[in-house]
Amino acid sequence: MKLKTKLLAGASTLAIAGGMMAATAPLASAAPTPVGSCGGSVTLLKLAGPVKGAGLGDQTAPVKVSGNLAKDQTTKAAIGGNCSGVTKPGDQHIPELGPLSTLTPTSEATSLSGNAGCANGPTAVAADASAAAAFPLTGKISWTFSQTYTDLVNAHVKKYTMQADISALGFNAAGPDLLDVGGIVLSGVNVGANVGGTIWEDPVSKTGGPAGYNTGYELDIVSAGGCADTTPGNANITIVLSGGGGSSATSLLGSNAAGLGFTFSE
Repeated sequence: MKLKTKLLAGASTLAIAGGMMAATAPLASAAPTPVGSCGGSVTLLKLAGPVKGAGLGDQTAPVKVSGNLAKDQTTKAAIGGNCSGVTKPGDQHIPELGPLSTLTPTSEATSLSGNAGCANGPTAVAADASAAAAFPLTGKISWTFSQTYTDLVNAHVKKYTMQADISALGFNAAGPDLLDVGGIVLSGVNVGANVGGTIWEDPVSKTGGPAGYNTGYELDIVSAGGCADTTPGNANITIVLSGGGGSSATSLLGSNAAGLGFTFSE
């Protein structure tokens, strides 16, 4: 396989998987009102299949995705980027302080599950004997921010948080490693808002240097190559980096992702 072909196969693994498990986007009116966004973070995600040591393979199977913010290997700080949004007027605990333009994530815990495979290209897809079992990756993302507020009931100082239900909506044609996501905010900042946007997800492997976004990981071409051939069972993606918007808008491959936006319907 030529290097260019391998590169595209490796970078598009998660995007192709997302395309196989398309889901219906959240309903919204014709005039949604933007209330916030999240961008600039880099997340390190681990993929676990039903067998120990297995991740996302070329045969559709149950897979769990979990992870948190990646750390800069020089500063050792989490690469949290920035979020913004609003709080609910009349909330019993959180004071109404107007729009929150600077919310710095210290944690971005992700937990998703579904049935997915990484088969890339017509011949590889044809070799996926369990493709009919594909099911969207869905779950939750929970943010904890460094900024605080004083609880109106008990006067305790607490950190702002946000939790959302998220689903992978499928492959975005703008780039080989871009994934559209959608959902709704369940609690905290932007509660009740629709979630939408595009993120990048690239399979990676550990390296001796800082590599992509100074995380200590680099684009993994070799282990992703099995996703594009016709041999069943020889692909295994266990780690990906993900980001979008702000300072992490550009993926390891060079695609551009907008990050996440939050809107209210009118």
